[in-house]
Amino acid sequence: MAMDAWADSRTPALAIVARGDQIEEVRRAEYSVSSQSRPGVRYRVVRFRDSWACECPFYAEAKRACIHIVAVRFKVGVQEKAAPEVTGPVCGRCQSGDVIQKGKRYNKSGVIRRYKCKSCGFRFTGRDGFQRRRSDPEKIALALDLYFRGMSVRKVAEHFAQVHSLPVSATTVYNWLVRYSRLAAEWMDRQGAGVGERWHIDETVVSIDGKRHYVWNVLDAETRFLLATHVSRDRGMADTRAPLRKAKKVADESPVEIFSDGMGAYPRAIHNEFGRGSASPHRRVPSIRAPESNNLVERLHGTEKERIKVMRGFDNPKGAAALMEGFRVHYNMIRDHQTLGTTPGDMAGLPVVGGFRWAELLRLATKPTEPGTEILLLGQRSGPEDERANGGGVQDPK
Repeated sequence: MAMDAWADSRTPALAIVARGDQIEEVRRAEYSVSSQSRPGVRYRVVRFRDSWACECPFYAEAKRACIHIVAVRFKVGVQEKAAPEVTGPVCGRCQSGDVIQKGKRYNKSGVIRRYKCKSCGFRFTGRDGFQRRRSDPEKIALALDLYFRGMSVRKVAEHFAQVHSLPVSATTVYNWLVRYSRLAAEWMDRQGAGVGERWHIDETVVSIDGKRHYVWNVLDAETRFLLATHVSRDRGMADTRAPLRKAKKVADESPVEIFSDGMGAYPRAIHNEFGRGSASPHRRVPSIRAPESNNLVERLHGTEKERIKVMRGFDNPKGAAALMEGFRVHYNMIRDHQTLGTTPGDMAGLPVVGGFRWAELLRLATKPTEPGTEILLLGQRSGPEDERANGGGVQDPK
């Protein structure tokens, strides 16, 4: 009777891990492992959800876990057990979880607990990247959730005044939306979306300060993950290539096919970004009745239009771009897709965000990346320069 591949490979796999220099993490869910029989040769090991694959000859022939996969699984398992996620307050200076509560502070949003780090003595409020905000993170997350579910900026402000007894202006809510939409999108794009080989691209018209602009979207057909969104004044070659370049960076892969409508700039733009020699992944779908249609991204535009019509037009291109990034986060990570039964982010292998999703997502996005590092974008009050960077205001009369 043949032995199980995992049991049969335990001893050599543990030896690979013990050597310390045989396994290298290339990127999220991808590793490079040295061959134990061929000096100088390394094999690529990748993980997709609960399945593993390796480039070595044994796996290619047997389609069973080889010693390289087993070794990586051992190493990943040890790291996960050795470094569990800290769910309580974490020191913003030394990243220690050994903290004690040290008093309280009161402001208009309620009681704010204060903490002291026993490792370095640093005192902090335990609000991650939300320091100096007079509203607590839950309410900022609630503002984003309400807005991207369909409420206008002014109605969100009215909601806080009536339900939470928190008087905030529409401009303050708008600045929250712009600032944290950008930050959440940056965090999401760093996670490495595992998308399919067929993408769709299309543009739709929006009004910005009363002028005609375009919102471009690039959507993965398999996971429904919205890879990129882009706002432009025109539809020239540079404007057409911009969302494709963003999508390529997020996916870190090149698609086999990209479907578009008949706009003349698409063939050249797609070829310039993804083509090799005379080959291009571009596929033109001139009609919704064509066998290969662009209906997926067209339906996405319908969802976008429902959200945009409440905005009554954007105030300026920078603010519009940030808010569309927030919509992309909401579409990918917060809102369950009706066809998929889960979020596109889950289908693309991104970290599962549970509970109040916007709050958890912002907690992850505002977490300092290095000991002693403060996220200045979130730790500063919005002054005149911040107002200009955030879009300067809001055009939302109702």
